[in-house]
Amino acid sequence: MKLLSTARLALCATVFLAGASQAAVATFDDLPAPPALNSATGLQYTNFSNSLDYQGVTWDADFTVVGDEYRVAASGPLFGVPHSGHYFVTNQSGRSGLLITTGQLLTGAWFGRNQYYGYTEGGADQVTIVALNGATELGMVVFDLPEAHPGLPEPLSFIDTSSFAALSGVTGYRIDRRELGTQAGHWVADDFQFGAFNQVPEPGSAPLLLAGLGLLAVRGRRSIQFFNKTTKN
Repeated sequence: MKLLSTARLALCATVFLAGASQAAVATFDDLPAPPALNSATGLQYTNFSNSLDYQGVTWDADFTVVGDEYRVAASGPLFGVPHSGHYFVTNQSGRSGLLITTGQLLTGAWFGRNQYYGYTEGGADQVTIVALNGATELGMVVFDLPEAHPGLPEPLSFIDTSSFAALSGVTGYRIDRRELGTQAGHWVADDFQFGAFNQVPEPGSAPLLLAGLGLLAVRGRRSIQFFNKTTKN
């Protein structure tokens, strides 16, 4: 019975860890019809049949896909820089309250300040990601966007929203922003990470589980050795 219990636990742990490691990342680099690298367009126009569904998520119509060579003015700075690849997204017209509709867990995303004609007083300096059940707010994460390179687009910073794993009934998320100055309140974002709520282990649980499996494996080998010795005798 000890060997059977060990085998069953090992199988369950394998499935658990494999599930926990699975995640969908919206990079915006694998859209079927992205804009030119020096251009930008609405997400639906980069997708099949003008769909707003991408990576199992329905995105707000005001998500704009932007290439990493895009500038608002030919002589101005780059509008933003992606975290990976060549594309990122921004909020069309600097709008606040963009919605992401999904039952998946948003574990995090990369955000930063944009540059709009190089005006350092423009754009958004803070974003708030709100977990929703319909119109009901379940929880939120507030993040101040750093400004380390005045007049230039900022490297993106990771906003950790894994605390949403403690919530239940999530149907989507809303991205609010605090506008800085009068230049439309844009932000830049990339690499939204999604997973299933039941696939996120508690902090430190995976190492503990692996250590427990190692101990059970040792005990299992000892049980086999003892069984072999007793049958021979």
